[in-house]
Amino acid sequence: MSMRAVVLGATGTVGRVAVPHLVAAGYDVLAHARSADGAARLAALGATPLLGDSDHLRTLREWFRGADAVVDLRVAVPATSRAMRPWAWREYARLRGEAAVMLVDAALLEDVPRVVHDTVTMVYADGRSTPLTEDAPVDAPGALAANLVTEHQLGRVTAAGGAGVALRLAPLYGPDDELSARVVAGARRGRVPLLGPVDGWTSALHTDDAGAAVLTALTAPGGVCNVADDEPLTRRELLAVLADAVGVPTVRGLPDALVRAAPAPLRSLARSHRVDAGRFHALGWRPSVPSRRQGWPMAVAGSRPVRVLQR
Repeated sequence: MSMRAVVLGATGTVGRVAVPHLVAAGYDVLAHARSADGAARLAALGATPLLGDSDHLRTLREWFRGADAVVDLRVAVPATSRAMRPWAWREYARLRGEAAVMLVDAALLEDVPRVVHDTVTMVYADGRSTPLTEDAPVDAPGALAANLVTEHQLGRVTAAGGAGVALRLAPLYGPDDELSARVVAGARRGRVPLLGPVDGWTSALHTDDAGAAVLTALTAPGGVCNVADDEPLTRRELLAVLADAVGVPTVRGLPDALVRAAPAPLRSLARSHRVDAGRFHALGWRPSVPSRRQGWPMAVAGSRPVRVLQR
């Protein structure tokens, strides 16, 4: 008998690459969509679409009944044109605050043994050059604090005898990502939306590898897991990679003055984050794109890594 997994946020950046991994692994996937077009895309991937309002406890309980796992990938990152306005992050905070509480309430009421939710490595305090494990200090001001609310809620699942797994994803990039497309367009003009000192460290994760991480999380023990590629880069190195990828002499980041004016989630991108994903590696996950040195040229070309879906 196949295991049943319910996926919320299934048509988003991570969801649409996670669903094929779960289907290929033999899961009976029920995937939420907000439109008929989205439902059709999910059905084409082999999932059973769920249409309805995910903000109601009764609906969530109906969807979760009999499930072996629930995966919540809902997120509301504001468009680049609005991201500098603090109010634009309210829905982001709601989904990782009160919506996460309702999600866990529904899962516990229906005795779902496993809940997986993505959070972000942006919650870490500035680590300078120190590798950041899951035990590193956090500093999550503004809307970012909602990620810690989500992780606390997942702890309720583990405390009840199940497994609540938080995937702290490094900043995503890839050929189907809106922000990545803006980075490529900006790089061709010589300026990208990159904040922070050029000698500070950055970590990242290819979108396809985030999808594979969700499958690994379905057998992981409860707790927090960092998910990032194998090679952190300084911003200086990253700017050089982007310049080479688009074929221009030089690419620059944004002026330091914008860091001071930016809302909390964007200011955190100016920190030095050298993320260590060793705990997740020990569970068998490996990135198919180990470094942005390979990943950004692929994203510019619109190509994808070749990954054999796990069965």
